[in-house]
Amino acid sequence: MTSSQTDPAASPARGEKTFFERYFELLDGPEPYRSLELVAGDLEFTIQWAADGSRKSSQFVGGRDELRGFIDAGDTAGWAHYVMHSGVSGDVEFALGETRWDNGERIGTFLAVAELDDSGRMRRYMVARSPALAFPHEP
Repeated sequence: MTSSQTDPAASPARGEKTFFERYFELLDGPEPYRSLELVAGDLEFTIQWAADGSRKSSQFVGGRDELRGFIDAGDTAGWAHYVMHSGVSGDVEFALGETRWDNGERIGTFLAVAELDDSGRMRRYMVARSPALAFPHEP
């Protein structure tokens, strides 16, 4: 599997994809810049990226242009985001998931939260990713 996948337990009862399922599917797909279609012009974000011991931990912050730069810098070949659990509270959506290599091996666990604007685009975005901790899930 080379694009974002969703564990069946995380899917909404109505069969609709959550915001993060759609966002990561676009980000992991053949045209990752299409994920910016789901991003508001006034975006504010922070990405906290914990290291695996081979490099230092990093923080990325900014707006839409900086998020585009983060996409530019990323090497997304051979892995994808997998949403395992998600929730919504008003205009805020949460997702717990993993990044995994195409062979299914876990790279890291992420927790993402987004505030969505009236048109359903991401206005505020915070995500933390670490290889240090895994949560149990059904395959």
